[in-house]
Amino acid sequence: MLDITAKQPARRRLIIRGGLAILWIGLGVILFLLYRGHTVLVDNRPVETPSLRAPDLITVSIDGGAGLEFLRGDRDRFAVTGSRHRIRVESGGGAQPFEQQFTLPVKDDMYLLSIPKMLNRIEPFVEVFKIAPEPPRDAEEELPDNDETGILGEP
Repeated sequence: MLDITAKQPARRRLIIRGGLAILWIGLGVILFLLYRGHTVLVDNRPVETPSLRAPDLITVSIDGGAGLEFLRGDRDRFAVTGSRHRIRVESGGGAQPFEQQFTLPVKDDMYLLSIPKMLNRIEPFVEVFKIAPEPPRDAEEELPDNDETGILGEP
């Protein structure tokens, strides 16, 4: 005769373990989305397309962090976590600081933020930054001939 009460704790244990596994996976996804790290390259170079001139001397901070000074033509990087950020640009002369909020997609690691585009409200002022791959070398250039190196024990 089968004992039905013996199956109930095993089934309940299986449901609890499955629920905990789903909870851990969900928590991992949430933490990944909230704390995903990005590199933001802040660029204060003039933009040629609409012929925008970059500011001469500004101080830039992201998410209330330490501000960095930028001269015209400078580029520097900020390490940020999460997807929503606030940038603050202060220029000399007692002008009102410019603040803008922006969102970074999760999929890419490095973004380029153009200060002249942002100050003139030209979208998109944040773009994905791709590093150009190095051209492949010829196999003949990489490995020298055995005759030249004297590896084979020849005098």
